[in-house]
Amino acid sequence: MVLTIEQQLLELLSHTKKLLITFSSARGGDAIGSSLALAKFLTKQGKLVDIIVSHWQVPPGFSFLPGIENIKSELASLRKFIISLDLANTKLKELSYAVENNKLNIYLTPKNGSFTAGDLTMRSSDFAYNAIFVLDTPDLESLGDIYHNNTDFFYQTTIINIDHNITNEHFGQINLIDFNISATAELVFRLLQVLHPQDIDTDIATCLYAGLSSATKSFKTTTVTPDTLSRAAELISLGARREEVVTNLYRTKTLPMLRLWGRALARIKSDRSRKLVWLLLQPEDFIKSGAKESELPGVIDEVVTTTPEAGVIVLIYEVHPGKTKVLMQTSPGRNAFDLLKPFNPQGDRTTASATLTDTTLLEAEKKVIDYLRQILPQALS
Repeated sequence: MVLTIEQQLLELLSHTKKLLITFSSARGGDAIGSSLALAKFLTKQGKLVDIIVSHWQVPPGFSFLPGIENIKSELASLRKFIISLDLANTKLKELSYAVENNKLNIYLTPKNGSFTAGDLTMRSSDFAYNAIFVLDTPDLESLGDIYHNNTDFFYQTTIINIDHNITNEHFGQINLIDFNISATAELVFRLLQVLHPQDIDTDIATCLYAGLSSATKSFKTTTVTPDTLSRAAELISLGARREEVVTNLYRTKTLPMLRLWGRALARIKSDRSRKLVWLLLQPEDFIKSGAKESELPGVIDEVVTTTPEAGVIVLIYEVHPGKTKVLMQTSPGRNAFDLLKPFNPQGDRTTASATLTDTTLLEAEKKVIDYLRQILPQALS
């Protein structure tokens, strides 16, 4: 009999103890809220859970979410190297060690007789985690250093891949993918309802609601369905603190970010036939607005909300003379990483960035926009 995905997960969880949750650092509130909710839920099941994300920084507005302070940025000590000494014939009297010339010397003193090389065996322990949950991420490469520095771990450990994006590559041993919903948080909520619904408390409901709200720009995107609204209402009935989510994510825009948004709007440009929108920012825009580079995703979010028809949004900003950065976000069906490939990008299919050296703001605009106009198809009239 073929097991459903939920049944496969129940079977997996029945014999796993320590779990890792991760997602691409380029992802936003949907990945964050989903991961925090899943971690809290699994902890209630008696599991030991870590959330680790490459280059992790708490995005503006999300510090209120319960448990977010526990997200780490480095994956360390995945395996222990074990040296075993056979004491069946010779007992140990004393053990000491010293580090000399970048070498660890271990000194073993027997009670009687002597130890030989044949008494020693060496091996690596099992990996520290029994399974990996990857959320809201199109492919393993998008996880960044956590994947690239630990590929053996990812190849040898069961991966549960949960996503709602059409660009997902189904890279897990268990793939919970649904392209017909609005957010990964929606999918996680549905999963938790099947696994153990009575464990969905107010904190879990709040994290899921934050993820769902973030993915849909406060339920304003075209991906919102009646089911989306129904699940949002159900989360509220389960105790999701809606006002707390709304206040932190949408009513607490910093004045510097709003000033920066205004300055970017003054230079907004578009190519409607290609569904391409781009904005330019100069160093003085950051100085006069008092905004930081970390607030730029908020500027793009405002563009997404106000121009939902845009398929490719590009923010080009000059860090200092001769160094210009490009930040791109795309709608489903467009691959941000591929679109920026000639410029050595970082990121994934939805959000990618690139740095152009020895390039002014206007030179970068010409290079990037001219290239995009060549490769983006024009809409049929």
